[in-house]
Amino acid sequence: MKQLIEIYYKIRYWLGKKKKLLSEKLFALRYFLSQNALKNNSRKRLLSFKNLYDCKRCFIVGNGPSLNKMNLNLLKNEYCFIFNGAYSLRKIIEPKKIFHVVEDRLVLDDNINEINSLQGNVFLPSDLQTKISSKNPIICHFQRADEENSKNWPNFVNCSSDDPIFYWGGTVAYFGLQLAAWMGFKKIYIIGVDLTYQIPDSVIKRGSVLESTEDDVNHFEKSYFGKGKKWHVPQPDRMQNAFNNSVKPLESLNIKTYNAGVGGNLSAYERKDFKEILSE
Repeated sequence: MKQLIEIYYKIRYWLGKKKKLLSEKLFALRYFLSQNALKNNSRKRLLSFKNLYDCKRCFIVGNGPSLNKMNLNLLKNEYCFIFNGAYSLRKIIEPKKIFHVVEDRLVLDDNINEINSLQGNVFLPSDLQTKISSKNPIICHFQRADEENSKNWPNFVNCSSDDPIFYWGGTVAYFGLQLAAWMGFKKIYIIGVDLTYQIPDSVIKRGSVLESTEDDVNHFEKSYFGKGKKWHVPQPDRMQNAFNNSVKPLESLNIKTYNAGVGGNLSAYERKDFKEILSE
């Protein structure tokens, strides 16, 4: 019986990917034909960020538990990309320097009221725009149905385009990394992207979707994916592959990218000491 259930969810996942691919092709046509394919006047608003931060530095702040080993107050005046339900970071960082990015359907569903109320720079993918009622988020043309078995997976945003397409890489931090590159940042420091996960025996599993029944052990706050929150089965190898494949496009843009986190398994980038960077 267990095997039949697993087969059912695998078939359901495969069909979902095919449906997503068709949906993305139809949206691409709509995007080509209409300036209003992205709500909230997002096309024009996003373009205003292109190369806006040329020669500046930023931090990609993942939500791994290693953040608890770092003095995050040092980020107060730094440009930072933060993700999903990391609302506590908004109390630390200068509001005008925050880029809040969400791309996971489950996160959006579980945090819809909070995300609808977010102010400042907020970025969401095009395939989730119908879920949002707020007129504040900037909606980005986003594709996530590309074949993962391709050696070139995932694609990376074309930073010379005025109509950029951003791509899924198995983690919201990959979306943030592309945004940072497209905005012109020339030094990108990644912290909190630990790529270390454990799945508690207590979770409720339905295919690739998990539901927590207790505190979250995989993120810097125990409530992040705490009791009642839904999350996808983590695949750190897939995430690692995405970051590995980002190295060449980042180098071609003369963007220096470093892992400034504490510990963790992210191996795509040269390591730098967080405290030393902030003392420069």
